[in-house]
Amino acid sequence: MTFAGGPIGPPDWLRGLFAVIPTPMLPGGEVDMASLDRVVDHYRTAGATGLVPVSVAGEGNLLSALERRQVIQRVVHHAAGHVPVFVGVLQAQTGAAVELAQEAAACGARGLLVLPPRTGSAGILHHFDAIARAVGLPLVVLDHPQLCPRLPPALLQALVEAVPWVCGIKLEDEPTPPKMAQVRTLLGQRLRIFGGLSGAHCLQELEHGADGFFTGLPRPGHLVAVMARFQAGDHQGAAMAFDAMRPAIQQERENPGGMITQRKAMLCAEGVIAHATTRLATPAADWHTKGRSASLPCTVRMPPPG
Repeated sequence: MTFAGGPIGPPDWLRGLFAVIPTPMLPGGEVDMASLDRVVDHYRTAGATGLVPVSVAGEGNLLSALERRQVIQRVVHHAAGHVPVFVGVLQAQTGAAVELAQEAAACGARGLLVLPPRTGSAGILHHFDAIARAVGLPLVVLDHPQLCPRLPPALLQALVEAVPWVCGIKLEDEPTPPKMAQVRTLLGQRLRIFGGLSGAHCLQELEHGADGFFTGLPRPGHLVAVMARFQAGDHQGAAMAFDAMRPAIQQERENPGGMITQRKAMLCAEGVIAHATTRLATPAADWHTKGRSASLPCTVRMPPPG
């Protein structure tokens, strides 16, 4: 099999905090675009170097195809080129994944966060190659064992070598620090390594070579401060900044199913979004009668700790 070509190594801008942002909703469950603009401003001004809309943590799996497209377009437009926008492609079927990747690219996405399918090593290579051929954008692998097969470092090495557009990984396969060290040893700077899991292991991950994080804590400035102080050699200051994050992380780790609700409640209390409504809390029958459930673009139903 001949694989797609691409750049050798990640782009310079692929580092730091890529904020996994929520999708604000009105009390009736409709997307609140005005609040979405404030969400973009909130994370960007706090120091996020990228934005990730319509992920599972952003209820993207519960949006209609039209809503998903409108949210991506609005985030890209409001970010106005100040930060890149990454879009999740979580479909296991390669044809559907390619279609959504192309749509994201057409909306202005600068990269894609791609969930590997449960199709074996050859199937994973084919999946990423097909997406790379279709869009020619940087691809970040989503490595979360509750959502995808386990990805040993040797498979990641084969993937990067076969599909050079693969230039990052969101690594959530615990314990994360030793796997990060193994990946760094194998691939050096060919692959940017990001933590997730609400930043729960951020200090240890930075010590093991993490280049940043894909996560969506409502107070992103704390994690930005952890990274800045760590990179400046102020490890004590980084630990103090992490202590400020700890209560929110602990709540999310203890109740992962309530993560979306908790994040929206905090953003609502701080005036970032107008309402803490979640699509998860809207009765499914209501959305059925509104015609919203006919074209859900993603089959994943449990929100990962992002």
